[in-house]
Amino acid sequence: MAAPLPTPERLSAPPPWALAHVPGLAGGEPPLAVVRLAGGSVNRVFRVDSRRGSFVLRLNGAAWLRPAVDRERELVLHRAASAAGVAPPIVDADPASEGLLITEFEQGRPWCDADYEDVAALHRLGERLQALHALPAPAVAAFDPWSIAQQYLHQIEALARAPPPERPLAQFERSCAMLRSNPLPACIAHGDLAQNNLLDGDRLWLLDWEYAQRGDAMMDVACVLAYYPGARRHGAELAAATGIQGHLTREALALRVYIYQALSWLWHLARGEPAQPP
Repeated sequence: MAAPLPTPERLSAPPPWALAHVPGLAGGEPPLAVVRLAGGSVNRVFRVDSRRGSFVLRLNGAAWLRPAVDRERELVLHRAASAAGVAPPIVDADPASEGLLITEFEQGRPWCDADYEDVAALHRLGERLQALHALPAPAVAAFDPWSIAQQYLHQIEALARAPPPERPLAQFERSCAMLRSNPLPACIAHGDLAQNNLLDGDRLWLLDWEYAQRGDAMMDVACVLAYYPGARRHGAELAAATGIQGHLTREALALRVYIYQALSWLWHLARGEPAQPP
């Protein structure tokens, strides 16, 4: 029998020790307002208002909800992106303290499915990705999808779930080997361009860096096309705005789209959620 999934922890408000890291609240002053933010399925995220401004406070969700997350890697890559104005500025962070992360709160609306079918919106996303990919790649471990898959498989086993079918798993392993054998120049890749991670405000902000990687620029284009098939008819425009034409081939992009689809399949299984292989 499969092991029952644990119940995700819910917090109506951040604990006092975490609030004390918010600017304006270090002396024990009460916040002006605390609002639980919706959108993510992984972490506990709050908007906290103080006399110093508005901030986003993030704490870890349950470990089984965030397989393969590395908070130290996330922080390195988020810092680099925020310094370039691609991600919201970091105010405070302590990965060892329940993944504490505090950023400035940015006004805007999350993307929706329709944005991924809008060529103008995809062009703006491509421009933001080009700015991200132009940054020097920090010295973190390179993106290794097969290694990530092993972590997912370990968690699937720990949940006493049925293992994934061997045939699509073997195909995924071969695809990962092909990716390793034909590397492209390394850059920061966001790696999870889902609609709740894109915020349209005074600029297009990229949020939630916990699956960011030291990968290649084509990976982010592939991520969009894997998650949102409606974007594929504008894939060429997205790729052009991202600036990857020099390395772009149909085969190289299709390989990366498949890898993202396979990782998404295993990620859902690792969380005890139903999913079909790509």
